[in-house]
Amino acid sequence: MSKWSFVIPLIVLGPLVGACASASAKTVPAERPALVVPPPPPRVVETAPAPDPVPEPVADLPPPPAPIKPARPSRETTSRQQTVTPAEPKTGETVNPEPTPPPAAPAPPQPPLQLRTPQTADSTEAERAIRATMDRANSSLGAVNFNRLSNERKKAYNDAKLYLQQAEDALKQGNFVYGQNIANKAETLARELAGK
Repeated sequence: MSKWSFVIPLIVLGPLVGACASASAKTVPAERPALVVPPPPPRVVETAPAPDPVPEPVADLPPPPAPIKPARPSRETTSRQQTVTPAEPKTGETVNPEPTPPPAAPAPPQPPLQLRTPQTADSTEAERAIRATMDRANSSLGAVNFNRLSNERKKAYNDAKLYLQQAEDALKQGNFVYGQNIANKAETLARELAGK
């Protein structure tokens, strides 16, 4: 049996080794026409457009004209009017001269009007709306137990508090649009934290 255990593998391996030696087929490459590559197109270089002519420097603008004040009547014209106006009193009558009214003081200049966006035309209404949003955010934050929050939610809680402070500062400065936006952010965070 030891002889057969040696011979059987040789018999099986013999044809396999022979097949490997003769299995390599040699193929002749097919004749193919040469690849014709077209020449590259000519390079077209556009000329840069002519730069715009440099504008000539303009002299400084003259200062704005000073506001024209109403002209005061000169002393000569007032004295002429006074000399012509009095009538000669009759003997026995006393004439009380009419007191001349003091010249009207020029009206103080009006402070410039503050421009407002359509959203904040009524400042009291805008402030009331922002305060209502801030109150809702504060009540939502009041319902949240800070100690039970995860670190990420604690950061969101602190951000909501910061937004409320920024909204308060914006109200003090009269920036109602920014105040409303930041109060809305605070309210959104507070609602998410409260689970509403």
